[in-house]
Amino acid sequence: MIHYSLQCTKGHVFGEWFASMADYDERVEASDLACPECGDVHVEKALMAPNLASGSTGDAMTACEGGEGPSCATCPMAESA
Repeated sequence: MIHYSLQCTKGHVFGEWFASMADYDERVEASDLACPECGDVHVEKALMAPNLASGSTGDAMTACEGGEGPSCATCPMAESA
């Protein structure tokens, strides 16, 4: 699974999970992606900062709320958290 930050032409930024890079390409070409705020189907990848771990095993999950955050219900990582 790949998570991309996406941005519509009106500047709204939102996240979406994809099975692969090809899945993203196919969905964009089919206009199968829409901004949840305004419904715009003209979206592209937004700039993202990488999530880097500092070395200890606990630090890799710093950005994740361990299955307790508001978006964890739709996160594929929640099952293993």
